[in-house]
Amino acid sequence: MAPLALGAALLVGCQSPPVTPPPSGAIAFAVFGDGPYYSWESARYHQALRDIDAAPMAWLLHVGDLFRSPCSNEMVAMRRREFDAMTTPVIYVPGDNEWTDCHRKQSGGFEPLERLAQLRATLLPSPTQSLGRRPWIMQSQASQTGWPEYAEHRRWRLGRAVFATLHLVGSDNGLEAFATRTTAHDDEVRRRSAAALAWLGETFDTATAAKSHLIVLAWHGNPGFNTSQGAGRGYEALVDTLRRRASAFDGEVLVIHGDSHNQHVDQPLTLRNGTPIPTVTRLETFGSPTVGWVQVNVDTLRGRVTDITPHRMPSRAYFF
Repeated sequence: MAPLALGAALLVGCQSPPVTPPPSGAIAFAVFGDGPYYSWESARYHQALRDIDAAPMAWLLHVGDLFRSPCSNEMVAMRRREFDAMTTPVIYVPGDNEWTDCHRKQSGGFEPLERLAQLRATLLPSPTQSLGRRPWIMQSQASQTGWPEYAEHRRWRLGRAVFATLHLVGSDNGLEAFATRTTAHDDEVRRRSAAALAWLGETFDTATAAKSHLIVLAWHGNPGFNTSQGAGRGYEALVDTLRRRASAFDGEVLVIHGDSHNQHVDQPLTLRNGTPIPTVTRLETFGSPTVGWVQVNVDTLRGRVTDITPHRMPSRAYFF
């Protein structure tokens, strides 16, 4: 299969291009994550939400890191209110700032597993529905026997495109050491990773059975495609599975993540011998201190990404 068309205009430019509707037969969705972290980013963040809600976006895919700190109930509830106010459905997958890193003093010194439970209760109350005033309906792994807690593992299909979210966070996918870490935290990583790999495999099986030509995968953590090992710590099994399944899939794969705060589009996944896999494209969204979102257009009839457009919020417009 041919790789996704990546024009140079997708990778450059400081000003946000105008939001244009997708062409006939296509849908558009928005990607956001990793912000706002600081109070001076708030105005640009809320403008980004307004821009997304005013545009013809099928959904907003939020790839995590809702804030920098603190990991309080109030912060999570505030984000919930913002998403509930949107007409655009908001499909959320957790980031490390919301729970994994909450043990840090500047984040409030919370117990990460307690924060994860609270996060799910607040932002993932219905496994099969998005947030927002017009919920998007999806499948969820939480409906399957054996995985009741994984409301954040979702999947949906439009035409010849299959979309799925996975709970894979930064901080080495939750393996980062901290003073109060126990075997319970290690067990959480093992079980969540097993659930994510099972969901990933089912997503490829679903796409193959449906004769889909495109799979879109979204999670938070940077898996380290560009490291010398080809995968960062905590992501080895994910990358191995993705490499194996994508190279055998008769179609294209778009991987979306945040975490590193470096908006770009590239094709970094390789076979073990170093040969690039041209049908796998990676999109990383903006992150603090840059505030912006990315528009992705998908031709669902053919199962192809037709355009990826970054919308960086110009900071000078928000100094009064």
